[in-house]
Amino acid sequence: MKKFYFFLLAILLCSISVNAEPYGLLINGTTKLEATAVGEKDFNDRDQFLVSCVALNQGDKVQLHDFGSGASWMCAIDPYGEYQKFTKNIDHLICNAAGSYDFYIKLKFNDDMLYIGPGQNCGNVTPPTPDPNATYYVTGSAELVGADKAWSESAIKMTKNADNTFTHTFADLAESVVYRMKITNGTWASNWGFAAVTNPPAGVVGDTDGNVVFSLKAKGDVVVKFNGTSITLAGNFTDEEPIKPVHGSSVPSECEDVMLQAFYYDSYRDGAPGDVLINGKNLGNTKWSTLLSQSGEIGTYFDLVWLPPSGKSEGGTGYHQTQYSNQNSDWGKQKELLEFINRMHAANTKVVADIVINHAGCKSSWCDFYPQNFGEYGTFQPDASWICNTDEVNYNPEAGEWKGKATATDDGGYNMQDNYASARDWAHADPRVQEMMKAYLKWMKDVIGFDGWRYDYAQGFKGKYIDMYNSAAANYFSVVEFWNGDMNNIKSYLNDVNWNTLAFDFSTKYSAIQGIADGDYTRCKGSGLLGAGLSKFAVTFVDSHDTYFGCQGGRDNNDEIGGCGKSMEDYNKDRVLGANAFILSMPGVPCVFYPHWVKYKDAIGKMVLARKAAGVHSESKVSDEAGNGYYKSTITGKHGSIRLLLGPNSGFNTTPAGYTLAYMGGNFAMYYNTTEKEVPVLSITPSAIYKTETYEVEMAAVALSGKPAIYYTTDGSDPKTSATKKTYTAAFTISGTVTVKAYATLNGVESEVQEATYTYQEPQQTPLTVKFLPPTTWETVYLYAWGGANLGAWPGMEWKTKDSDGWLYQVFSGDVQEVSIIFNNGVDEQSNDIILDQDACYEWDGTQEKLSQNCSLSNIPFQLIVTPEGKVFKTETLSITMSTIGGGDDATIYYTLDGSNPKEAAKPMTYTKAITINSTTTLKAYAESNGQETEVQTHTYTYETPQATPLTIAFQKPEDWTKVHLYAWNDGGATLYNGQWPGAEMTKKNAQGLYYFTFDTSVKEVNFIFNNGSGTQSADLWTDEDVCYGWENGKAKIIDCTGTDVENITVTTTATKFIRDGQLMILHEGILYNVMGQVIE
Repeated sequence: MKKFYFFLLAILLCSISVNAEPYGLLINGTTKLEATAVGEKDFNDRDQFLVSCVALNQGDKVQLHDFGSGASWMCAIDPYGEYQKFTKNIDHLICNAAGSYDFYIKLKFNDDMLYIGPGQNCGNVTPPTPDPNATYYVTGSAELVGADKAWSESAIKMTKNADNTFTHTFADLAESVVYRMKITNGTWASNWGFAAVTNPPAGVVGDTDGNVVFSLKAKGDVVVKFNGTSITLAGNFTDEEPIKPVHGSSVPSECEDVMLQAFYYDSYRDGAPGDVLINGKNLGNTKWSTLLSQSGEIGTYFDLVWLPPSGKSEGGTGYHQTQYSNQNSDWGKQKELLEFINRMHAANTKVVADIVINHAGCKSSWCDFYPQNFGEYGTFQPDASWICNTDEVNYNPEAGEWKGKATATDDGGYNMQDNYASARDWAHADPRVQEMMKAYLKWMKDVIGFDGWRYDYAQGFKGKYIDMYNSAAANYFSVVEFWNGDMNNIKSYLNDVNWNTLAFDFSTKYSAIQGIADGDYTRCKGSGLLGAGLSKFAVTFVDSHDTYFGCQGGRDNNDEIGGCGKSMEDYNKDRVLGANAFILSMPGVPCVFYPHWVKYKDAIGKMVLARKAAGVHSESKVSDEAGNGYYKSTITGKHGSIRLLLGPNSGFNTTPAGYTLAYMGGNFAMYYNTTEKEVPVLSITPSAIYKTETYEVEMAAVALSGKPAIYYTTDGSDPKTSATKKTYTAAFTISGTVTVKAYATLNGVESEVQEATYTYQEPQQTPLTVKFLPPTTWETVYLYAWGGANLGAWPGMEWKTKDSDGWLYQVFSGDVQEVSIIFNNGVDEQSNDIILDQDACYEWDGTQEKLSQNCSLSNIPFQLIVTPEGKVFKTETLSITMSTIGGGDDATIYYTLDGSNPKEAAKPMTYTKAITINSTTTLKAYAESNGQETEVQTHTYTYETPQATPLTIAFQKPEDWTKVHLYAWNDGGATLYNGQWPGAEMTKKNAQGLYYFTFDTSVKEVNFIFNNGSGTQSADLWTDEDVCYGWENGKAKIIDCTGTDVENITVTTTATKFIRDGQLMILHEGILYNVMGQVIE
């Protein structure tokens, strides 16, 4: 639960250990405790270091610390030992129970682990001194404290003892009743739950909301004692765990979260259906890189963000997942996804994954599945026997060799929708499938960092499996897409899931939301799950990717508010915002749709803040009435209430007594009141490690009652007291390692100081090197590269270069700072997409690659690297860099530029910095190191005058292609010329019938791919001059495209040829063509 006054937390990201001793702990950012080497490795071959007898108070912050580099971080935590007494954040732990602990720091490349045990042989640890002026309260469920005080922040005041501890006795509690409780200081800002219980008695457990949960064997008393940090309980507790939480671990109680659906259909690319103009600009894509740029704003307003399917898929939006364990997709690279998740967590915003486990796609045919490797959670190789025996693969004549091989028992489904015709249906009744899905979700939560799930197409298999998977993964949040407008059917489904998930409330969508669109406000009263008293299990929404523009692109859904393709029209503004006002006022978990958010950010933002100010939650009480042209409701929250007035007859333009306007539309208004002072909400670019020369820092602060001011420092001092503080007005750049501290203030109320550290990491100076030890079953090995280097079309370069230990190695040119690669055998096995930005070694673990510590980068033969190698260049100047690898630090490079041999030249030049040339030049160079000497390399750089006219590419499409798309880029994909993948459709034809595209005059060279938008594409191509391609044997091939056009035009007597700007032109019947047949004017 995130309060209205939450703040973004600074983080320091670290994914691998920096192998330099000494190590230790950093406590509360100031106290450093050095570890001692244990002297033996653990069973996973990790080096071990121990910090023993660490005395901690509740609330203490713990980080791993490298005393050599000064870096602090947090790695994976061993789930055994005392871990349950700590809360793990991105870069630190918070101690929840005071005591003495032993910390075992276990280090291994890319596999660090921290084990926390009880302090051994520590003597008497002095407990923290209780605050003599404190007051504490016990709160809990209605069964424990009474219905009128249930979960009140100050339900029952505890009795203060002579030793400044506090006690309360619950008398005559009934047997076999499940009780839940916490201790507070009178506000939810400070509370203590199960994590603070010292030596929990058997049967006393915690639930996912952190509550203490217990039940009694027989009627009797329970004594609760509290010393300011730790709880002890005494009673005749049942020996067994009291229950699984009533509604499961994935349904938060009194949830105040607001969710953003951060995508729409095909929004991995610009120009997707629904990418409409908003204020003259397109709505745009929602790739990870785009969401990263919006992360501060998203984290400020939203507590949950729902992302599209993130794994490898058959392409597009991703609802035909092919490899769950490969988190690279059309939405972006896994590296970008992880960075976005980290930024959301820094903002105390949780991230929801779109889980597509009803069905799956394949490599290339019906049932050739990719392996699924979830590391410590297991590796799986599915085949046809994992698929339901009702799947169409068993009877479709096109299934070929796979026909009849799906043999697993059908797992059932709902409303005859259990068979998903366009992909293979997993058999969830099969234990192998169950284990794979459990491993997948655990891996997605613990490794990738997701906090919850949205289950796609949940009507395709029985709900009991959702309960099974959520129970195994213990995720914070779960919601299912059970597309049914009948509330009773949704209720029945939730019962099948053991009430261990929320559901998208389609019954409210088709009643209240449609009623608002139609002007029938009586349908808002008592609608859907909300009206049935099941709002705790409802995710309310106005539109989604499925309903938005649902009748476009061959789809058959027409449920969009205001009509298909019409919701974003200005005349539907009050319908859209009125519906959003409804879901943001009512109980349940409201889900805001990205297009609505982007277009109406000011209005929706104010309504979100009003909901948070009043503390409205998923189980808030509603008092309402409805009639002709109106709906009026009062929704009670934890800190106030919302007054919602919908419809022309609602009196919406009259402010109710005691309320403040949040937002008013043309026929509705939302008002709020609150018992708490409004604290500005501040966001700041989270801590990061960066390798660029400069780094941009952004801040923002929001509040309902005005625009807060932001003050900050960049010298580490406290901005509330420092003379060096500055007023924030716009994003600013930094260089080097900088700590920024900031706070926001409005009407005399200040936020807490937020801190972020931006650590500069110098890019690797030596050429990027990768090594690979392939499986012995691979007859041939290929290396495919893109996004920084190109080693040829798929499957890439046949890889033969080995070091002295038999490892294949590739040294990239010196200008490659980052490159994406795939190892493959050219037939049927390949690695995942790997992003390489530092030297690394990989080996094969049976199904996929893994980082290896078993190879050395020092046994590569001494060699000289020249970047670029000889080439034709058309730019004004060309920069040439040289470096060595495999030699010592004293390597010296000698060269000449006049064609002479530098080994024979009287005074060869010594390389110290990049060489710049502006004409045709021959470079000859060699290197020396420790008595070693390379051969002389010769590289010729030929200058050619660049083409004067705009660059044009033409393509003769294959007959079986219905469309041609051109994807074009430079700068490793940073610059796109024709939109996101697959690129805009090529529609112009020249006189020869070839599709063509002409670039802007500033484009002198370009990388490009022809594709049909449906999976068939050319290799990566490049040109710096006009070129035409045809298609032969499944590959793009350069063809002659000048002759036919000229001949077709010049056979008439009216055609005239002439030269303009050095280019041949043809004037025919008043129209001017170039030699490719394109109309010039």
